[in-house]
Amino acid sequence: MRKKITFGYAVSTVESKLLDNIDFMDQLAKIDDPIVIVNQFRDQPLDASALGQNVQVINSKSRGLSQSRNIALKVIDVDFVMICDDDISLVPANIERIKKEIQKNPDCALYFTRLQKTTGELWRKNYEEGPFSINGLGFKSRRRIQRINSMEQVYNLRFLHANQLIFNVDFGAGSSKFQLGEETLMSWSILKAGGVLQSLPIVARIHPPLSSGSIFSVQNSKAVFAVQCSIFGLAGILTFSGFLLNSFRRYLASR
Repeated sequence: MRKKITFGYAVSTVESKLLDNIDFMDQLAKIDDPIVIVNQFRDQPLDASALGQNVQVINSKSRGLSQSRNIALKVIDVDFVMICDDDISLVPANIERIKKEIQKNPDCALYFTRLQKTTGELWRKNYEEGPFSINGLGFKSRRRIQRINSMEQVYNLRFLHANQLIFNVDFGAGSSKFQLGEETLMSWSILKAGGVLQSLPIVARIHPPLSSGSIFSVQNSKAVFAVQCSIFGLAGILTFSGFLLNSFRRYLASR
């Protein structure tokens, strides 16, 4: 019989903004699993006194979402960890289903779920119907990982530690270089380390309709270009051209 997996949550917030998300705070208060909250701050440290014994709060002077994730993943001691931003809410019943699915295949390096908007719609209209896996370094795998949102990811922490994988601090919100793409590069690092990514067609988290990555800007485009070149090499110029064309089409359709 397989050992029962342990599961936890790594929550990132800035200036204690998590406290403003009442629904998420209420959900965290009902969770028995380990929770690590990293609060990056200048003025507003997060008071941990009102939180449960299973919650560890780290007030950090560091900057950048990738730094926050790395701090949490270094500290939390579980087999699988769900990363969370401070503006989401959870679907607790579905997370219990996800734990059962992970228990069936605990060797998988990364699970990715579905994400729902607060408006009730799925984050993407083109989610594939059934479960599927991504492995190897082929072009199809490199393309598929571009679609995975950070709020869809559940990491096998033992795999990350065994392969010394951390988030690239040059990427992600708050970085001094590129403001997005850290989750895609982590997926790519997992594939290069021989890991398998497994989809679970289950909604686990709910997110506001807009995110930093969904806004078309010069800054975001630079980040996408850097990610594409990191994963595709020179062919990244072509894949980035496709990104620009699709972004322009969406812009025209929204007007």
